[in-house]
Amino acid sequence: MDVGDLTETERLVWDAFAVGERIDLAARPDRRVRAEVLRALALGARPAEPGCLPALRIAGAVVTGSLRLAYADVSVPITICDSQVGEPILIYGARLRRLTLSGSDLAGVEAQGVVVESGIDLTGAVSTGPITLTGARVDGVLLLDGARLSGGPVALDATHLTVSRSILARKGFECHGEIRLGGAEIAGSVRFDGAFLDNPGEWAIQAQGLRVGAVLDFSGGARVAGGIRLSNAVVASVLTLRGTVLTEPRRGESLDLRNLAAAEAIMQYGAPVPGRVDLRYARIGLLRDDPSSWPVEISLDGFGYEMIAGSARVTDRLRWLRLDPGGYRPQIYARLAAVYRAAGRDDDARVVRLAGERRLRESLPRTGRLWGWLQDLTVGYGYRPRRAGAWLVALLGLGWAVFAAVPPRAAEASKAPEFHAVAYAADLLLPVVDLGQQSAYLPRGWTAWIAYLLIGAGLLFATTAATGIARRLRRD
Repeated sequence: MDVGDLTETERLVWDAFAVGERIDLAARPDRRVRAEVLRALALGARPAEPGCLPALRIAGAVVTGSLRLAYADVSVPITICDSQVGEPILIYGARLRRLTLSGSDLAGVEAQGVVVESGIDLTGAVSTGPITLTGARVDGVLLLDGARLSGGPVALDATHLTVSRSILARKGFECHGEIRLGGAEIAGSVRFDGAFLDNPGEWAIQAQGLRVGAVLDFSGGARVAGGIRLSNAVVASVLTLRGTVLTEPRRGESLDLRNLAAAEAIMQYGAPVPGRVDLRYARIGLLRDDPSSWPVEISLDGFGYEMIAGSARVTDRLRWLRLDPGGYRPQIYARLAAVYRAAGRDDDARVVRLAGERRLRESLPRTGRLWGWLQDLTVGYGYRPRRAGAWLVALLGLGWAVFAAVPPRAAEASKAPEFHAVAYAADLLLPVVDLGQQSAYLPRGWTAWIAYLLIGAGLLFATTAATGIARRLRRD
């Protein structure tokens, strides 16, 4: 371009570029710099001074026109700080060394497919237009700390973005509109701790298939008006929602975590979750949660976890399972019981198994419910061996009393041992015990029905009691 056409302010920027000097225009009467001047500098129109590294570093400017660097190969870092950029910055398909727009008021950034070798810095920036990073690659950190994005229905589109380090959107970061991170691959962490994500009644974040190499963080009092969608995401370390406040869910759904895989999930929210949390077929190593902030519904079908931690008692966990809107699901009870058993909490595992049987009974027809109720009353579906033992003692007492009052007759009087009512009742009741009484004596009249009752009940109760003892001695 013709250097003679430069304004005095633009001439200062032109000369500062040649030596890589940062120039602050905030105090100048004329702060305007044409975007075409910045483009010319970025593309090498001004050669560097000998022994200097050129760089475009300006602050406090008012950039007029549209800065267009689409498909360009820019070899110098670009820094436009604390400035006003009135039209969208167009850098899609470009290759840049570094892009810094911290503290600037932007009309949006279109950067689809851009490659940035040393990070993007939008710290404290305010953008009224969309930030588009679809298919981009950032070799470094994407900094959004303190930024405020409000550029339409989709404020930040980072679908299939690749970042070699981390995305940091902390320290008062605000996004009014949707954030898209579907299919993005972040080698480090993604941190929204302390952020405000505002898209009420819609998805605040859509991140299906997101891959995070370390931590995905929504802690630090983060507020989310809308839903968070992380289906099929993979978090190598920790997904944390500690202290997060979720409001105004999308169609009743606050969190979509279907098929999520994470080494640890901290779901100790800052307030009770108003909508549903979908954990179907998610896989978590360690689950940390808090009953005081559980949502109104949790979809747990196929949800797998290896360990649980937190303040929840087994009674709380049973209430947790009942939050599943799908009703009775055998797998969710089996999984919780297995986790308790692996932790050495066999009594709690039996409580869960028993609760599962009772929940199943609720869905059975009347005859099935009646039989289930009888099983529960008598032996607790096999998970209450003490109850079976109590029945054995009671039936032993019944048999003792009956056969003491109406002794049986000897099968062969000459060979029969001395009769003992309690031993005879025990011989009838205990299937694996032979005291020589049952074979030597035959009950009389109506007492035969008592004998049959003791034999049948003994098979049921003695087996249940033996199984309970075996469980205590040996864990699967």
